[in-house]
Amino acid sequence: MVHRNNTRRKKTDGNLGETIRVASIVQKGVNTGRSSRVEMDTISRIASQNIRKKVNGLSTKGGRLSETLADILSATSKGYLGVLAPNGRIQKEKFDALMAIDDEIVRCLEILESEISSGKTTDESVQALQNLVKQRKEIED
Repeated sequence: MVHRNNTRRKKTDGNLGETIRVASIVQKGVNTGRSSRVEMDTISRIASQNIRKKVNGLSTKGGRLSETLADILSATSKGYLGVLAPNGRIQKEKFDALMAIDDEIVRCLEILESEISSGKTTDESVQALQNLVKQRKEIED
């Protein structure tokens, strides 16, 4: 049994290390204004995993909410590769906007999660998520 706890702790430590590494990549990219496709792909993967965990953690009853959650997954699947110009320069405004919208999506998902656990889901939360997904798609295009 002790072995299982150590394995779980090692995995958590690995996830924490990866998150720290991604934060370092983001900071370096913001400071220098340059990045690589591999670095942007790593950032995209981590952000997508975090959003996917939130979406999969919600128990949906179907209908409009499940459609919105599916839209979130498809909208965030492109990640951050679109902010990288062919010469390796980061389009800072676009990058900042996508990061802010993804942050808002996660916050809305947390609010929705608490609403579902308390037994009441408001249309306002679902509408806010739909608006954020729409904004993200507009920025990507």
